[in-house]
Amino acid sequence: MTDMVTLIAKTTPLERELKTASRTVQETDITRLGELYFTAYDTGVAAESLEAAMADMRASYAGKYGELLPDASHVALDEDGKIVAAVLVVEHALGNDTPDAPFIIELITDREHRRRGLAEDLVLATLDTLFNNGHKDVALRVEANNSAALALYLSLDFHRWSPEEEED
Repeated sequence: MTDMVTLIAKTTPLERELKTASRTVQETDITRLGELYFTAYDTGVAAESLEAAMADMRASYAGKYGELLPDASHVALDEDGKIVAAVLVVEHALGNDTPDAPFIIELITDREHRRRGLAEDLVLATLDTLFNNGHKDVALRVEANNSAALALYLSLDFHRWSPEEEED
């Protein structure tokens, strides 16, 4: 099993205009989100099949990983309006070993659209939405060896979280 790191950041209002065309996630996006989830990762990493990936996206929308916050979950669109990246956020992660804060359960970018700032813009949109909805923090988990994801989150002022922080 891969070591996971829990990160947390303060929510903030947008300080710049986003370069990415985006909107909030809708239930009608589930099929495309399943396709994106399945194809964005190496075979078997996200799901064993396209059908399993779609089922997982349906389950995510239905609350399997916590109550989905559709207004804080965003999708990035290409010039044809096709979803090419997504961030899914829940009210709280399930389990006792996570911060008491909204939680990013997925940040997915189509392989052909990576390194264009889509993930950064989606996280910034989420930080802004959560800030405007009165949330102070947002958290997530990332594999400790995922240097690209860690670099993104650290550049957005995420830092390592530990349960001891909750006790303060």
